[in-house]
Amino acid sequence: MDLRVLITTAPFGNGHKMVATALKNAFTNKGYHNVYVVDLFTEAHPHITETIKRAYIKSYNLGEAYSFLYYGSEKLVDKKVMDLYRNFGFKKLNEISEEFKPDIIINTFPILASLKIKGPDKKNIPVFNIVTDFYVHKLWLSEEIDKLYVATNELQEEIRKMNIPIEKTVVTGIPIRDAFDEMDNINKIFRKYKFNRNKKVVLINSGAFGVFRDTKSVCMELCKQVNIEVAVVCGNNKELKASLDKLPYKNLKVFGFIEDIHELYKIASCMITKSGGITLSEALAVQLPLIINKPVPGQEKENALYFEKKGAAIIANHKYDIINSTLELINNPAILDMMKKNMKKMYNKSSSDIIVEDVVESIENNEFKQ
Repeated sequence: MDLRVLITTAPFGNGHKMVATALKNAFTNKGYHNVYVVDLFTEAHPHITETIKRAYIKSYNLGEAYSFLYYGSEKLVDKKVMDLYRNFGFKKLNEISEEFKPDIIINTFPILASLKIKGPDKKNIPVFNIVTDFYVHKLWLSEEIDKLYVATNELQEEIRKMNIPIEKTVVTGIPIRDAFDEMDNINKIFRKYKFNRNKKVVLINSGAFGVFRDTKSVCMELCKQVNIEVAVVCGNNKELKASLDKLPYKNLKVFGFIEDIHELYKIASCMITKSGGITLSEALAVQLPLIINKPVPGQEKENALYFEKKGAAIIANHKYDIINSTLELINNPAILDMMKKNMKKMYNKSSSDIIVEDVVESIENNEFKQ
């Protein structure tokens, strides 16, 4: 079957693009090579998108402003004022569709314009959404969506309560890179990064929009513990990396952007992080207990609360909460072990493959013939 798949994504955080890439790779591995990924926001309106992105990051860092935007926009989903968003990127997406001629559109970001795209037969092209958090914003939902792939059974039930037929949802987990599921030689990874196998590794992972302000002081406190080695991934934050590189601790290792970050996940005893859906899914894959730093109200807070309820994470709202919670975990193997067991129960393996198989089966069975 020559399936043509158009995957849309957006530049607001790295997660959506990572899901799109994981999905494309899964299609390719199964022999489907006509897969096109488009960052529709950037392609359609690069200057406007850059402005929106800056405002988004600013509101995200302010917390309360982001909360107002996130929950406030849920109340406006059915209002006329949302028409501008419903049409955002339509012209560009229509152009791409006319040239690429997709059999299906898969969204890794809630792009409503995809619902209006017609195929050569003038019928709507089937649209599938992959919800990239452990909470569903109402922008993801519409009676016109043909299928929704979600992270948990609880999320499926919530969507059912919103009058979306349960047969339109499939619990798959959130797609992540295959590397997190692969078996690695742990001793080899310890040697590669020059960590001491007899000590506990605490991983501090910066989010897409930078790290918490107290990273330096948290590192200084944790590095005073003789049984701990601290690994900090700064991503593209060069200023933070330069600041941490100046610290005199032998049990501190500082990284910029690291391609093989899954290796650090696999040797860490716990991770201090923000609660983006992709990061949490990656942690589930390797059962890495989490200390979630001051989640921003919105999907991040909803994700964090879900993981806390499931016994997979501790929410820390202040610097000393982070330090104390980390030390409590490191010094209590029983608690760490229980969190790992809880995470193993939560994890849906091979999400990308399950989604691809379901997509192919749905199209082959003409489930969406109009």
